[in-house]
Amino acid sequence: MDIALKILEWTAGLAGFGWFVWWRLQKDESGPWGFVIKGAASLIIGYCFIRYGVGMFREGGLIAVVGLAASMACALALGVIWRDDLLGAIAHPFASFYEDETPLESKPYYDQAEAKRMAGDFPAAVAAVRAELEKFPDDFDGRMRLATLLAEHSEDLAGALAVIEDTLLLESLAPGQIAYALNTAADWHLKFARDSEAARLAVERIITMVAGTNAALHAQQRLANFTTPEMIAHEDNHEPIAIPEYQRKIGVRRKFVAAEKPDINTEERRLHDRLAKNANDWSAREELARLYVEEFEFYERGLQELEILITRPGQPQREVVRWLHQRANWQVKLFNDVEGGRATLKRIQALYPKSAAAERAAMAMLYLQPISKFEKKKAEE
Repeated sequence: MDIALKILEWTAGLAGFGWFVWWRLQKDESGPWGFVIKGAASLIIGYCFIRYGVGMFREGGLIAVVGLAASMACALALGVIWRDDLLGAIAHPFASFYEDETPLESKPYYDQAEAKRMAGDFPAAVAAVRAELEKFPDDFDGRMRLATLLAEHSEDLAGALAVIEDTLLLESLAPGQIAYALNTAADWHLKFARDSEAARLAVERIITMVAGTNAALHAQQRLANFTTPEMIAHEDNHEPIAIPEYQRKIGVRRKFVAAEKPDINTEERRLHDRLAKNANDWSAREELARLYVEEFEFYERGLQELEILITRPGQPQREVVRWLHQRANWQVKLFNDVEGGRATLKRIQALYPKSAAAERAAMAMLYLQPISKFEKKKAEE
């Protein structure tokens, strides 16, 4: 049993010593060879310390003084060799409380490319971005920078669109990144190629690739009011507008002709035509609600149109909150219905509890006040 314990002690000791040596080889700033040299020098000094320093000290008398001096010299030499390691071992537990030892994340830097772009050296900027992309091929920001440089500064629309197509093949893209890339491609089709059909196809790809997301909903809104070939042709062939000479002393005139209200039938027909093409056209339905409420005082019809927007499934939270605030605003200012406005704002809290929108609704409820007689009379005038 004693022999087994001795073997275990020696084995554990040698294993611990071997692990320590391997660990120091990895951690030593001077490299593996530096640690080996320091270790060999320490062995020699340790031998001298035991052989001469301790041995001479044991003899006593005057020779013991020499042994003591030799021992001190050996200890000083060991301290010089291992001073950095000793100081690091002592200071590390305290420094770890203040220093973040998390390794820095490796990421691309486009400062040089941006400087080249601002200086007007676009080929050098393209080369700088490509150099970073060779190290970080999946960086979305770098790919879009490269596409922008090609399309907007190098007149290479085909190359920019090729970069976007290659970017869309990345597996780690978020829906917002896909939408941004395809919307950018659509903008370039309209701006540089004047091709509304290609631009429309790019936006339609958003709906297909990220179906059911807010990005797809916003793409549908863009398609509802998309630029047509006729609109592009009109922009390209428009004639300059002749501005007539302004009338002098217009400020002293007493009579002003009020702007005519838009014809209800024409405006309603125009907005209904837009909604017939796309029932999810938010802007058309919201414009129709404003037309009913603010221009023609068809309050109930306007609130109904707004309620369609609010209750439609899948609407983005930001838009629903905005429409509910608009409804509450109309209820208070047009109907003087403070309780109705408060109930509308409470719907925000019920739909999105414990959110920033719910907190803003709670604050808005504190400031709801009935319209005074003076304000009501002034509004009627």
